[in-house]
Amino acid sequence: MTRYFWFIALLLLSASCSTDFKVGADYREITAVYGLLAKSDTAHYIKITKGFYDETLDNLVLAQNADTLYHKDLEVTLQELNAGNVVNTWTLNRVDLFKEGYVKAPGTFVDSPNYAYKLAQTLNAQRTYRLKILNKISGKEIVGETDIIDNNISVFNFINPFINSDRLNFADPTRNYVFSWNAPSNAAFFDIVLRFWYQEKNLNTNVTTYQYRDITLVKNVAATGGGVSVSMENLQFYKALSAQLGAAPDYITRYVDTPDLRILAGGQVLKTYIDVNSAQGGITFDQIKPIYTNLSGGDVMGIFSTRVARSMDKIAFTDPTFDSIINGQYTGNLNIVGRSTQ
Repeated sequence: MTRYFWFIALLLLSASCSTDFKVGADYREITAVYGLLAKSDTAHYIKITKGFYDETLDNLVLAQNADTLYHKDLEVTLQELNAGNVVNTWTLNRVDLFKEGYVKAPGTFVDSPNYAYKLAQTLNAQRTYRLKILNKISGKEIVGETDIIDNNISVFNFINPFINSDRLNFADPTRNYVFSWNAPSNAAFFDIVLRFWYQEKNLNTNVTTYQYRDITLVKNVAATGGGVSVSMENLQFYKALSAQLGAAPDYITRYVDTPDLRILAGGQVLKTYIDVNSAQGGITFDQIKPIYTNLSGGDVMGIFSTRVARSMDKIAFTDPTFDSIINGQYTGNLNIVGRSTQ
């Protein structure tokens, strides 16, 4: 073991002393694709970028150049399949997401333009969809397929809250709240998100704004077939609310409004993608695992899958829950003083 250790150390030392050591591998055209289709959307966007690396130039500078990040000449099509037969084919147009109303936060990569490929078309949950990306310069073609999760209320709907109760009761942080719903057959996992609406008044300027924070209550709930049920510790709501809003200075007062509730459903491909990527590290991590993708056609990474949401708007908190939000020990530093008048 000692001789082996010194052999490795010698190799590392030799590499560190060499002035010809090549940091990066030889260039390959690697394409990254991200697309999630939803039956409820009126417009669908496929994000397609390319990998890059340069031995001599500053890659952080290159990342701010749109030509570095985006392919120059792609043909992107979506085919609708019925029992394996192509019944419709659409060509997607390249658009700037900024002009579509989706503003990208500034960061390492260029934020404008922020290109994606758009299709304005209603999708059919009884059909399968095939994405084809042809690089007209290299001739390489990438292909992926996905089904569509049905958002019809007859197959995807709330049971609790709604049927058993029309209010959210998180009043006692030591107790649990049970969410339950009927689920589409091809949904693989679910998140429950509460949109917390509130008014915020600046006492120095006397300006009041109406805002919201999306609070994830439970994540990655596996489908069980048909009905799904999950228990949330009420304390989780108060901790998440505190983390999202943050402590307010004395000149800021806040007022609670009626929240919205959403169940987000994802397909099996999306679940596998999340599970694989979340398992890439940890204290027992001892090898590099392959990057999961359901796309084929060469050097490609990313996913093409489906998701959908079921929403229940304006579902009120119980009066004791309002009291716990305003006066409770877990949210006392948020300067929430009453109910919204919005």
